[in-house]
Amino acid sequence: MPVNTAALKTFAPAMRRQLLEAVGRKLDLLLHSQTPDTLSTYAKQIAELREQEAENREQLLERVAYTWFNRLCALRYLDARGWHPFGCKVLMPAGEAETQPELLKLMCSGSLPAELKTHTDEARLHGLLDGHIATAMANADPQGEVYRQLVLSSCHYYHQLLPNLFEGLDDSSELLLPDDLLTVNSVADGFRKAITDEDCAEVEILGWLYQFYISEKKDQVMARKSVVPTDEIPAVTQLFTPHWIVRYLVENSLGRLWLQNRPASKLREQMPYYIDGEAETDFLKISKPEEIKVLDPACGSGHMLTYAFDLLVQIYEEEGYAANEIPALILKHNLHGLDICPRAAQLAELALVFKAREQSRRFFQPDQLVRPPIIELQDVRFGNDELNDYIQALDLGELFDQRLLKLLHQFEEAKTFGSLIQPCMDERGLGYVLQVIESKDLGGQLFLRETHSKALRVLEQAEALTQRYHVVVANPPYMGSKYLNTKIKAYLNAKYDRYDKDLFSAFIVRTFQLALSSGYRAMITPFNWMFLSSFEDLRAFIIDRSFITTLVQLEINAFEPAMVTVCLFVLHNSPSESPTGSYIRLSDFRGSENQPRKTLEAISNPDCGWLFRASADNFKKIPGSPIAYWLSPKLVESFVTGQVLSSLTEPKSGLSTTDNALFLRFWHEVVFHRIGFGLNSVIETELSDYFWYPFNKGGDFRKWWGNNEYVVNWHLNGAAIKDRTKGAAGGRIVSPEYYFKTGVAWSGISSSKPSMRIMEGSIFGSGGKALFSDTRLLQYLGFLNSDVAIHLLQALSPTLNFEAGHIGSLPIIDVDGDGSDDKSIKEMISIARSDWDNFETSWDFTGLPLLRPVMKGQALKPSWRNWEAQSTSAIRRMQDLETENNRLFIAAYGLDGELQPEVPEDQITLARAEVRKDMAAFLSYATGCMMGRYSLDKPGLILANAGDTLENYETEVGKSTDGLTFQPDSDGIIPVLDG
Repeated sequence: MPVNTAALKTFAPAMRRQLLEAVGRKLDLLLHSQTPDTLSTYAKQIAELREQEAENREQLLERVAYTWFNRLCALRYLDARGWHPFGCKVLMPAGEAETQPELLKLMCSGSLPAELKTHTDEARLHGLLDGHIATAMANADPQGEVYRQLVLSSCHYYHQLLPNLFEGLDDSSELLLPDDLLTVNSVADGFRKAITDEDCAEVEILGWLYQFYISEKKDQVMARKSVVPTDEIPAVTQLFTPHWIVRYLVENSLGRLWLQNRPASKLREQMPYYIDGEAETDFLKISKPEEIKVLDPACGSGHMLTYAFDLLVQIYEEEGYAANEIPALILKHNLHGLDICPRAAQLAELALVFKAREQSRRFFQPDQLVRPPIIELQDVRFGNDELNDYIQALDLGELFDQRLLKLLHQFEEAKTFGSLIQPCMDERGLGYVLQVIESKDLGGQLFLRETHSKALRVLEQAEALTQRYHVVVANPPYMGSKYLNTKIKAYLNAKYDRYDKDLFSAFIVRTFQLALSSGYRAMITPFNWMFLSSFEDLRAFIIDRSFITTLVQLEINAFEPAMVTVCLFVLHNSPSESPTGSYIRLSDFRGSENQPRKTLEAISNPDCGWLFRASADNFKKIPGSPIAYWLSPKLVESFVTGQVLSSLTEPKSGLSTTDNALFLRFWHEVVFHRIGFGLNSVIETELSDYFWYPFNKGGDFRKWWGNNEYVVNWHLNGAAIKDRTKGAAGGRIVSPEYYFKTGVAWSGISSSKPSMRIMEGSIFGSGGKALFSDTRLLQYLGFLNSDVAIHLLQALSPTLNFEAGHIGSLPIIDVDGDGSDDKSIKEMISIARSDWDNFETSWDFTGLPLLRPVMKGQALKPSWRNWEAQSTSAIRRMQDLETENNRLFIAAYGLDGELQPEVPEDQITLARAEVRKDMAAFLSYATGCMMGRYSLDKPGLILANAGDTLENYETEVGKSTDGLTFQPDSDGIIPVLDG
């Protein structure tokens, strides 16, 4: 049964708030209202708490609340599974008919489990229950105080099994466990009510709880829209990976490795997300399961590793290992995890221990328990003379050469850089150093123990980061450069130059170093690296050094926790001689619930239409090497045979004013005669009296002509803008020599397909791109508005961000024709221009089309019918012309049968006749005429009777504020005007 994530999504952040408040109250009580008994018994811990509160109270509360959340999650899970070695539930009642926690009930009946007796002052607890001993707080509930001690006893018991999660017996977090754990609405009561036993059927629940617990903190950090401090990086970057994605990644990496070594294995039958690929001869040879090493370098709550555990169990079973031996072997030999967040590392270890317990009832026995190598990467710093004293005392001067000394300082910012740290020593050298240092006996030199522990910590962390692994699987952190703090930026620039646009891109490179040659790397990341020019170096790195065996591109926002566009992919750490991989494109399938279903459909039916086979060799043929796996061989070949558009034209970005609110206006917001129309160059503006000039800002999806809405203050050749942009961030006067020239314009960012228009006598902006050519401009316009160009642009920029470089990279192939195509394009421009000028939003508007002499009937109703017929005819004609334009370029590029020329009507960017909209426009126009806004000597308004006023007619919604109203008939037409 799947986890009820909707309930957990509400519970976890609410519990975080409740714990923070409860822990804060307990802290204040300890620091300001201590009893003499408390002061004498816990003096050391209280002193620590006082110091920590003074340093950062918020961080102290966050840390302790988080600790108790994880511990209570673990206890609730163990309750649900019935796995407590001492045989009773800690948080939950024994059965549905009970209300009291089972452990408390046993204590009250004198049946405290023997395993807990050594961690409990049983006599004192009985004294509290009998009333012989007073509660620590006056008038407190004795049972509540007893139950709190029983929960602590359970935690003490688990310290020997899970010391990372259940830390030492006298740590300060123990004091801050809230007092009330028994009553309704207490902290513990929340775990009883919100989490069901069914939710705990899978260890996956721990990851979801972790995800939702940090969600509010993440939102708070991201809302600041500023750089992220080191201590907040986990909250921003930790994302729980949905189970189907984990299965896809692990099955196509670890599973593929095993099938290569055991082709007859039945493991294939247990891996529904496995995609068969080409046979590979260059693979890692595995003689026994213990040899396999799997690493998650940003393991979070360990979801990747827990599913790898499941597959490894099946691998061991196939090889004939005893069932009870398998869990310990897997945790000892196969699975490794690293993370910068201590709470995440705790949960990852806990999840793997729970997976092992699920396989073996004996696993919790002390002689059976194996702790998995999950390492929390910690900052390690040495004082000025600390290392010198340590080296001298151990007499290890020769061992501590420059490389080792450098290594010991490489983890000073481990919490910031995490697994991106590249130790300066190799695995063999580290092994030798570790062996020598561990063999040294510190004897009675107590002052060296802390230094010794720190040195061993560095060596352990470095060893994990120098090993090479058969499989590296990860959902690495995503964080763009605007959020990176100065330390991370400097580190990426120094160690991952050219791959520093985002944390995940550096991780992709790092996993290459962590994996063995011919090993596998499986990752989920944003998919912008596949296409954006800023990731071109990363694409080259991936293509040149590895082979994309399989990739799934998800629909936008399908990965709900991240709310970014992501892809899942598996890399073979060796370029293939015939690198043809499998790619699944889920862009057309909305909804996260559809993504796994459509992936499975593609795997079971390769002819489904959204599974593609593509070669990395083809990616290299396309400018910038985008991972355009869906392009047909003919489309790819056009990049080879055609000329790039930038070699034939001048694609340009234009003016960035730095302050559009100051320098831009809609044309109807300014004095009309102060606008300079019909200019050809900026030179003409130097001495001109005009203040405003047409400005192309991009705009909505519209082809051929239109979106002429703005004007810009370019008085005296842009003097004010030039003064403002000097040294201003983002302010650029780009390509002024092309201002006012005739060109093809488009919107840099689109919500759908690109749309191209002729631009005349206008300055163009950075958002409204343009290209210019002295020859064949109309043919280029026709090509850019064709389906061929749209398909090619989807490869160059599927993110709907159409920069000048994208357009300039399109391949141009000469079109055979008799010149009629230019006539067709001119006609399409003419139709679109007339359509644009039909409305008041155009500065060339002269009057409503339905009132023009050629359109006017005996009354308004037949006039509107004439307008309806004309607009429908224009749409049909434009549809025919655009279809023919498509057919021309489809033939030129040899794509007959691959692309269809027909243009859907909804892609025709002309106005449709609509009664409600057209009557509103008529009313607006009539009002303008009555107010003298329009000249009545133009084709315009004629009233039925010259003496009538508009206020004699009422509408369905009553009179308007100015009294200018009409009464529509049953068709919605206003029947008050005649010819």
